[in-house]
Amino acid sequence: MKKRTPSPKITEDEFDQIYRKYYSRLFYYAYGFIEDSEVCRDLVSDVFGQAWENMARLESATVGSYLYSCVRNKCIDYLRHDQAARQYAEYFREVAEEEEGMTPEEMEERFFAVKQIIAELPPRTRFVLEQCYFNNKKYQEVADILDITSSAVKKHIMKAFAILRERLSVIKS
Repeated sequence: MKKRTPSPKITEDEFDQIYRKYYSRLFYYAYGFIEDSEVCRDLVSDVFGQAWENMARLESATVGSYLYSCVRNKCIDYLRHDQAARQYAEYFREVAEEEEGMTPEEMEERFFAVKQIIAELPPRTRFVLEQCYFNNKKYQEVADILDITSSAVKKHIMKAFAILRERLSVIKS
């Protein structure tokens, strides 16, 4: 069996060349997922920031595939978070429409009901909801804090929304 020789590690000078070579390619790759140039610039910059921090562990032979994988994953995380945020916004649009005919006292009662429901969520689900929607953290950031996957974060968010919808519909009845 032939022993694999590790590729040489990347130096700072090589990193600069890699940045110049891949930045625009990765930007357009991200743009294929997310048609928002500012978001794409931020995502690609984040990936290069991570790559810079991990430069000592990167290998010249695989750096291109590493960068593309990171950009793809960042785009997927962004789209998942964006989708959940749209669902959240839609839910609150519906709630706002219901509240149009409410008195200030009824609205105050609804507000306290929502706060109470959130306080009664399972601790991890409440933490995830608060981090994502009150502290504006990305799913991956919360996943890193809790040492879980970003899909587990999404499941906690969906669970929180389901509980909120269910409990609020009981209150309305």
